[in-house]
This record gives sequence, C-alpha cells and structure tokens, in this order.
Amino acid sequence: MEDEITFSASVVIGFLTCPLLLHAMLSGIYFFIFNKRPKYDKGITRYLVYLMFTSFVISLPIALYVDYKLKHTGYLTCDRISWQSPTTYVTNLSLCQ
Repeated sequence: MEDEITFSASVVIGFLTCPLLLHAMLSGIYFFIFNKRPKYDKGITRYLVYLMFTSFVISLPIALYVDYKLKHTGYLTCDRISWQSPTTYVTNLSLCQ
C-alpha cells in the first residue's frame, strides 16, 4: 500500500453515467441530421437510465466500504478543501498538505 491514497465515489458515478451522456449526444446528432429518432432509442435510453440510477445506489456502499477498509488498516484522513473534493487517506498526518 502507498503512503497516500486518494478516493472519490463520484468517479464511480461518472464512469457508469458516461454511456447515457454519450448516447444522448449521439442521438441528438442523429436526430438533427436525419430528423427522426434512432430505431431503438427508447429501449437503449431506458437501460442506460437504469444503469445511471444503479451507479448512484452502489456508489454509497462502495464509498463506505473503502473508507472502512482504509481506516481499519491504519490510514488517517486529511481535511478536505470542500465537500466535493476527493478524500485523501495517509499513513501519517504530516503528509497532508
């Protein structure tokens, strides 16, 4: 393990929400070029929205598990700059900047 670990649960949400955003952009471009919706647009969008909501649901347990495991192995948390900044775990508080 390293002396400093940075973790953010929003990365999980962003990674699993990215396909929905990409599909929305491509569907919009397709609509403006051909003036009609793609063939399976509703079905694909429905499943991608389910994936997005699933990412919100699973990100909280993942964040809690990572926090528990790192604190259990002796890591300490640095103060965060804002509530949106990632959590930094260090072995010694002098490594916090």
